[in-house]
Amino acid sequence: MRYKASNPDPSRGGPQTAAPEGPTILRYLHLLWMHRFMIAAMSVTPAVAVAALLSLWPPKYTATFVYERQLSESQHTVLLRRFYSQENLDKIIRRLREQKLADYAGRLDKARVRQSFDKLIRFEVAPMYPKRLQTTDPTTSAQISAFQARLMSVKVIGDSEQQVLKAGAIMTDNVESILPLYDIRNELKESIQRYQTLAAQVEDNRFTLTVNLQMEQAKLQKLKGVDGVATQAPQDNIVLQFTDVKNSSEFLPLANQVLAVQSRIIDLQETLAADTEKYGFYLKVLDLNGRLLKQIEESLLTDYTVQQFMTFLSEQLPACKEDTVADYLKSYIRKTENLIQVNTRAGEKPVVYPVSRGPVKNGVSTFVVFLMIALFTAVLSEYRHQRRACGP
Repeated sequence: MRYKASNPDPSRGGPQTAAPEGPTILRYLHLLWMHRFMIAAMSVTPAVAVAALLSLWPPKYTATFVYERQLSESQHTVLLRRFYSQENLDKIIRRLREQKLADYAGRLDKARVRQSFDKLIRFEVAPMYPKRLQTTDPTTSAQISAFQARLMSVKVIGDSEQQVLKAGAIMTDNVESILPLYDIRNELKESIQRYQTLAAQVEDNRFTLTVNLQMEQAKLQKLKGVDGVATQAPQDNIVLQFTDVKNSSEFLPLANQVLAVQSRIIDLQETLAADTEKYGFYLKVLDLNGRLLKQIEESLLTDYTVQQFMTFLSEQLPACKEDTVADYLKSYIRKTENLIQVNTRAGEKPVVYPVSRGPVKNGVSTFVVFLMIALFTAVLSEYRHQRRACGP
């Protein structure tokens, strides 16, 4: 292999080592060997510093609370928005300060401003929701929308085991006792809307039924006034075939027409009576739901819990015991109890684990990054040196 002596450079302390004129790879290897000490210092020193810093940094602890709850992606999004809402975070921060966790409360308050809660609390689901890729297949889109996670976990992170357990108790109590109130409020609003629609349908049909009843009663009076109708007896052996029996009774003998009109009158009267009873029931349900919704609305900004709401429901039951709405209230209590059971976590006291900061992994990553920077710096330095050497 032939070598070409390089020109002496006073700025570098005399003549330089000859560089090989062989393949490019050998030239670069020779270049890196010349700067080996600088490359080692720039890559190893930051890696060792990062690994040492992570090893000496105060440890973090975490505990995971698991809920066996099926959630669609939209339901999970709504739950997170409720949990991180302004009024709900105010409740959590107030409880944290009551439990002498002012430092944790302050960090949560700062995280609220930055919208970065991952260092304090994380919500995760399993299995993960599928990614919503752009698709024109309606079947695939429907399957993605209908997908439900089977487990939801709440991971709480703190500076000590005691802090994690106290903060975790407050967080999970909020999930189990306060967030269900929002579901109850939405269900009450939907129930009020549904019964208002039913009551409106009764009101709309009442006029039509009343007019039809009056028409049938007037028709009955006129049929009875026809000559000879009183002396005719209904015939039992009539065999007729109509495509529309209800609107074809005029083809029957006169006595049978009277019976048909009387039957329609009875049917209309019973329909009106049933609608009147339903209408009264709807109004009572609307009044009850209105009182329940008012109780929820007035308590959402306080530390009101779903257990206190259940007590309020039990207090309403004696007043409705002799009323037709009593069965509705009993059914509603059962549904609310099922809602509470859905928000019950698996296991009461989770294990607290130290959070691994990964000093080795992060040290290796730092070494690789700074090694690339050092190699680039060495090549750039040599390039600039050659430019100066070849200059005027």
